[in-house]
Amino acid sequence: MPSKAKSSSKSSKSSRSKASGALELRLKTVGWILLLGFGVLLGWIMLLLEASLLVVVTVYVLVLLPFGLWLSWFYLQVTKPWYRLTSLVEAIRLEDYSLRASVPYRQGIVHDLYKEISALAEELQQRKQVYDQHTLLIYHLIEQLDTPIAVFNHQLQLSHANAAFSTHLKQPWQTMRHYGAGRLGLVLDKQGQWTLSEPGEDQRWQVRQSHFIEHGQPYHLVILINIENALRQQQQQSWQQIIRVLSHEIRNSLTPIKSLAQSLVEHLDVDERSHQALNVIVDRSVALQAFVNRYGSIGKPLTLQCRWFSSQWLEQQLSTLLTSHTLVVDNQVDRIWADPVLLEQALINLLKNAAQASESGESITLSFKYQEQQYKKQLVIEIKDRGQGIANPQNLFIPFYTTKPGGSGIGLGLCRNIVEHHGGRLSLVNNSDGVGALASVVLPANG
Repeated sequence: MPSKAKSSSKSSKSSRSKASGALELRLKTVGWILLLGFGVLLGWIMLLLEASLLVVVTVYVLVLLPFGLWLSWFYLQVTKPWYRLTSLVEAIRLEDYSLRASVPYRQGIVHDLYKEISALAEELQQRKQVYDQHTLLIYHLIEQLDTPIAVFNHQLQLSHANAAFSTHLKQPWQTMRHYGAGRLGLVLDKQGQWTLSEPGEDQRWQVRQSHFIEHGQPYHLVILINIENALRQQQQQSWQQIIRVLSHEIRNSLTPIKSLAQSLVEHLDVDERSHQALNVIVDRSVALQAFVNRYGSIGKPLTLQCRWFSSQWLEQQLSTLLTSHTLVVDNQVDRIWADPVLLEQALINLLKNAAQASESGESITLSFKYQEQQYKKQLVIEIKDRGQGIANPQNLFIPFYTTKPGGSGIGLGLCRNIVEHHGGRLSLVNNSDGVGALASVVLPANG
């Protein structure tokens, strides 16, 4: 029973509020009451005066009609400012701050209310201008960054991106505007975190995210950070630490073995077979020490002596060294900014690998060309062979790893160290047709 009473009281209150909730309705009700009351009062007076019908009609027209018109004028004067205020506030809500309403009164509460709302509109307009400038600056900064960045609207559709994101997708982002995030390899999970949908991509990219409001709508700012280089540097540092420890232990062991073997050869009168065995120990000790010293050079900082030099000179040097194979050169570059000695050494190693992977007499292609990457000009040097290809691309740059008989597994590591000291990158992949491999050296074109 109490609950029913409460519900009935609530319904009665709501009905009363609907009946008396509008200012216009209250004003109209009061106006009709005044008009009817005044009309009844006039009729009662005319009845007491025993006035004729013509007099009654005349009095009603001359008195009651102007009174009714005055009530209508008074109603409009009271409600008109509020309609203006409604339009003004609606424009502010829609972020249209250009609309201004004239103040209907020179003083009073309505005058003050108009002034406050106008001041609020001006302040919000100034804030919007500042915010629009900040938003424009954000988009301008996004365009200048080399990191892939994308902006998604509240429906998770691509709204904006930069050139780096186009490179990541391998096509202009403008052609994919309004694509869903899922089609672009990005997923927003239930916890509100952006992730990459392609398996294995989280090993190469780290996703950072942020949010901002534009035109009253929420937007997602998604940043892809390439962590492949950082992971590789960390891995390389770990290898360097292992190499230093192993080198130290090997040197400590080789030194007394080598000295003891040399002393035995020089001072003992042994037979020819023992003499040969001791010489083998000495030779292998020297070779093993040289091997360890070469590994110690991987990852060490290099001193570059960069200068401009002719690409034809480099082409001639490489052609002279490669005699067992046919070198086909496609040179579209006049000069190169690099350390000529170190770059030549890196290319010699890459050509040597291509020659060892190919049959004798087969052609190897060497090309020099320019390319545009994220509005930057780059020099690309490619070495393409038609040999056996790469069996295990994941282990190419791991120290000690080699697939060649008698190989030491340090050549590619040294090549990459040289290229990266020039601010470039080295990549080795199998050819798209499945025959042979392609080594690409990408360097800044202008140093």
